Amino acid sequence: MKKMMRFLAMALMAGAMFTACGGDDGPDGPDGPGEPTDVIDGVTVDNKLSGSVKAGKAAAIEIMGSGFDPDQDWVYIGYNEGGAIKYERITTDLLTIKSSRISFGVPITASYLDKTFKVYLDRETVKMELTNDLTFTMPTVEEGYIPDPYFRATLMSTHPQQGNATIAPLFDSYGLLDVAGAATIETINLYASGATSLEGIELFTHCGRIIAHETSSLVKADFSKLKTDQYLFITMERSGALEEVIAGPMISRLDIYDCTKLKTVDLHLNKWMHNLQCFNDPAIQTFDIRREHTGTFKDKEKEPAEYCDGDNQYTVFESGAVMQLPDNVHILVDYAFITEKRQAGETGSFKGVYDAWTRGATIDVYSSKNIEKKLGTVPMYKDDNGALTLNGANGWVPAETE
Repeated sequence: MKKMMRFLAMALMAGAMFTACGGDDGPDGPDGPGEPTDVIDGVTVDNKLSGSVKAGKAAAIEIMGSGFDPDQDWVYIGYNEGGAIKYERITTDLLTIKSSRISFGVPITASYLDKTFKVYLDRETVKMELTNDLTFTMPTVEEGYIPDPYFRATLMSTHPQQGNATIAPLFDSYGLLDVAGAATIETINLYASGATSLEGIELFTHCGRIIAHETSSLVKADFSKLKTDQYLFITMERSGALEEVIAGPMISRLDIYDCTKLKTVDLHLNKWMHNLQCFNDPAIQTFDIRREHTGTFKDKEKEPAEYCDGDNQYTVFESGAVMQLPDNVHILVDYAFITEKRQAGETGSFKGVYDAWTRGATIDVYSSKNIEKKLGTVPMYKDDNGALTLNGANGWVPAETE
C-alpha cells in the first residue's frame, strides 16, 4: 500500500512538473533517477557483491543485509550510458524483497547485459548502492540458452503456421528453455523463420522432423551436434540465404533443393542418411558425401529394408527422387561409393556423381574405413573418360589401398 500511495503521489507530481515545464519527458520510473547515496536510514548491506553474475538464472543476485522493506522499496539496475547513469527497474515477477534479503534474476533479453552495472535500492527518491561494479555472463546452451534471438523467437512463437505451440511453454520468464522438456519434442517448425543460427538445436534429442524450408536469413545450417534417438527428416528447400549445410550423425532424409545460394553440402558425419533430395542448387561448390563403413551394415535397399537403429551402424546412401550437381563441383567420396555403385540408376546418387564428373567435376576419393585418409583423385573425364563407369570395373584405382 505504501508503494502504491507513493507511486500515485509521484505520478501527480510528475504530471504537475510536465505541465509546468511545457512537455518535458518527466522522471525515469516512479521516482525519477534520484540521487545515489551511500546510505538510507536503517538499511545495511552485509555482502556488497563484486564480479560477475549469470543472466537467465533466478536469484542470481542475492544481497544480504537488514532494513529492506518490500512495501516501499524498489530495486534498480544502474549503468553508465553517455556519461549519465541509466536505471532499469527490476519487475516484481523476478524480484523478492525480504527484510534481510533481496534476490532477483535478469532475463537473457535485457538490454543492458553488455554493461558494467550496480544494483540500487530506491526509497523516497533516493537510491542507495547495494553492490560494487558487476558484469553479466551468459548461460550455456546446456542450460537451455538459445543464443540467436530470431531462432529463439521462432521457438517461442505460437503462430499456427510459423510457430511452435508445444515448445513455447517450455521457456521460462528468464528466456531459458527447459532442457528436459526439449528432449521430448518430436517436431520443430522453422518454416520461413528469420533464424540466423541453429545453435541449441542439439537440445532436441527426440526430434524426428524439422520443417525449415523457405528460411530467409539462415546462411549456415549446422546440425553437427544434433543427435536424436529416432530417424530425423529435415526439409530446407527454397531457403534463399542458405550457403552451407552440415549434417549431423542421425539425419535419415534431407531435402535441400531450390536453394540458389547453397555452396557447401557436408554429409561426412552421417552414416544413417538414406535419402537426399538435392537439385536446382546451381551454386554448389563442395559436395562431401564420404561415409565411414564401420560397424554393422544395414541394407536399406533390401526387401524388407533394414534401417539403422544404433550408433555403430551404417546404410546405403541414396537419392530418393533425383540428385543433380552443377558442373565443376568438388566432390568428396569414400572408395566404396565408387566401387559398389549402389544407386547407379537414373535418379540415384552414384549416377548424380557420375554425371557431374562427365561435366567437369573433380572427385577426391578417401578410405571407406577411415574417411580422413585420402587415397587419390579420379582423373578428369576429359583426360580419361573410362576412369569411372556406371557398370563394371572402373578404369582407375587409387595407388594407395584402403
